[in-house]
Amino acid sequence: MSRPSLTPTAPLNSAPRPARALLSLSAAVLLSLSAPALAQAPADTGASSQTAAENARKAELNAQAKALRNEAEATFVATEAGCYQKFLVNRCIDQARQLRLDTIKRARALEAEARQIDLAQRQRAAAEVQAAQRANAPAAQPAPGVPAPNVPAPAATATPAPAPDGDVGPSPEAERIRAERARNAGQAATGAQAERAARDAERAAKRAETEAEAAARAAAAERDRARYEERIRRHEEDQATKKK
Repeated sequence: MSRPSLTPTAPLNSAPRPARALLSLSAAVLLSLSAPALAQAPADTGASSQTAAENARKAELNAQAKALRNEAEATFVATEAGCYQKFLVNRCIDQARQLRLDTIKRARALEAEARQIDLAQRQRAAAEVQAAQRANAPAAQPAPGVPAPNVPAPAATATPAPAPDGDVGPSPEAERIRAERARNAGQAATGAQAERAARDAERAAKRAETEAEAAARAAAAERDRARYEERIRRHEEDQATKKK
């Protein structure tokens, strides 16, 4: 009678340890790759909606500022024409100018808010470009805690020595990174130049507005002087007529 074998048999569902390590590493890599992809879509949608809302707000602010400027000019012209029918002409005109200046200040405040929104958008775009540069950088080492796969080391192969006096060209990855950095630098320089041009245009507009106000004040003073002299002349004529 044969004696039964006492050797334990391995479970059917057991797998070698290297295979289990490979499966764990693959699952970790798939999770790390899929999580950013799943989170990127809502983030992109939120950024697009935020940009659209900011653009709408900028358009609204600029439209309100333009309407205030038009209102200031129209009110000043109408008030100035009526001031010449009053006794205190200069005081009436000064009050009209002050009212126009107050309205223009409100328009400038709205325009400044619109410029702040535009500046924030430019800064956010620059931050996104920097984030893209960091994302395109060479991949880092595997995160600690993930078991390395038990892959047999490849057989050593002889590396041919470089030919003497041979030119070693840059790798395509290095060329791509260099070209992308140059493109980003050009975009940043273009944005800075556009901001400087906008500031210069704003200063020129303010200077032109100040000069126009000074010219208007000078013209109004000249008209007032002419009217005053005309009144004095008529008064003298009336007095001479009464004496006769």
